[in-house]
Amino acid sequence: MMAINFDPVRLRRTLHQHPELSNQEAQSARAIAAQLRQFGFHPVTDVGGHGILVTIQGAAPGPTTLLRADFDALPIHERTQLDYASCHDGVMHACGHDGHTAALLAVAAELSQTPPKQGTVILAFQPAEETGEGAARMCQAPELANAQIDNVYAFHNLPGFAQHQIVVRPSTFACASTGVAIKLHGKTSHAAYPERGVSPACAMSDVMRMLTQLPDAYPSTFSLVTLVHAQLGDPAFGVAPGEATVMATLRSDDNATFHAMQTRLVDKVNAIVGQAGLTVDLHWHEPFIAAENSTTHNQAVVNAAQSLGLEVHWLNQPMRWSEDVAEFLTRWPGALFGIGSGEHHPQLHNPDYDFPDAILSTANDLFCALVKRHHGMAPSPVAE
Repeated sequence: MMAINFDPVRLRRTLHQHPELSNQEAQSARAIAAQLRQFGFHPVTDVGGHGILVTIQGAAPGPTTLLRADFDALPIHERTQLDYASCHDGVMHACGHDGHTAALLAVAAELSQTPPKQGTVILAFQPAEETGEGAARMCQAPELANAQIDNVYAFHNLPGFAQHQIVVRPSTFACASTGVAIKLHGKTSHAAYPERGVSPACAMSDVMRMLTQLPDAYPSTFSLVTLVHAQLGDPAFGVAPGEATVMATLRSDDNATFHAMQTRLVDKVNAIVGQAGLTVDLHWHEPFIAAENSTTHNQAVVNAAQSLGLEVHWLNQPMRWSEDVAEFLTRWPGALFGIGSGEHHPQLHNPDYDFPDAILSTANDLFCALVKRHHGMAPSPVAE
C-alpha cells in the first residue's frame, strides 16, 4: 500500500475559505468525498442530505464504533485578516466545523494505513449541525436506521480552555434548546379609536412575562428562557396595533424538563390569547435535544486522554449551547467531549474566530486512541 501524503492543515484552511451554510454544503461534501477516495475508501454520499459515511472493516468480528464530525458554516461576516478567510460574503466557519472535519479526515488517513484489527469503524461527516437537522436525518437514513452501533464519539473545540486540554462530563454535556416564535393576531384600528380594534399589546406583555418566569416551575434542573426579539405593530403614531411577535430561546440540561417546558409554554400562550380575544401562530425553530454521555464512554475518553499524556478537565455544569450529535447519542451509547482551543482564543460564533490548527493532531491522536482501545490497530501492510 502506498504511503498517504495528507496535510490536514491545508485541507482545513481550504474548507475555511469556502464555507457553506447548513443544507447547502454540496461543494464541501464533494471535497471531503474526494479526499476519502484518495485514501482508497468508497464513501457513501448524500446520506440524510449532504452527509457522508465511510465504513472500515477489521479482519475479525467485533464492536462497531462511529466517529462523527460536522462541516456546515454560519451566516456570519468574517472579520479576520487571514490569507484563507472566507471568500463568501456573510458566511464563515465561525464554530470550527472545518477543523472537526479535517481532524476526522486525518483519522481516515491513518485508518487507511493501519485499519482496525476487529470490528467496524464508521466515519460520519454530518451536514446541517447548526440548524439541528443533519444528525437526525443521517440517523434516519437507510444506511444507519437499523445499524447496531456500540460506541459513538465526537468532539467540539472549546475556546476558554487551555489548548489541548480534554474537557469531559458524564451525563449531559450540552443542553437541549429550541427557538420559538409566537405571533399574536388581533385587529388593527385607528389610534384615535383603539376600542374598534383588538390590540395584542397587553397579551404580548403577559407572554413575555410568562416566558421569563417559565424556568421557575423546574427548580431541580437547569432551565433558561432568553427573550431574543419582540415587535408590536408598526412604528406609526396613527395606528393601534393588531399584530405582535415575541421570539425566545428555551434551554435545559434535562430532556424531560425541556419537553415539559415546551408543553407548558403552549398551554400558557393559548390561555393568554384566549382571554385577550386573539389568535396565535406558534412555531419552533432549530430544536436540539440534550447531548447525554454514557458514563462508560466518558471514562473511555478520559483513559485515552491520559494514555496520551493530555490534561483532563471535568465540567461541573453542562455547556449551555447545544450540539446536534445528541441525536446519535440518544440512539447509541457514546460521548461528546471538548478539546481546548486556548484560554484567550476568540469565542465560537464570533466574526474573529478561527479554528486553531495546533489541536488537529490532538483530535486525531485521541480518536485513534479510542479506536485502538475498542478495536486494536492492525500493522501497516508492507508497501509494494
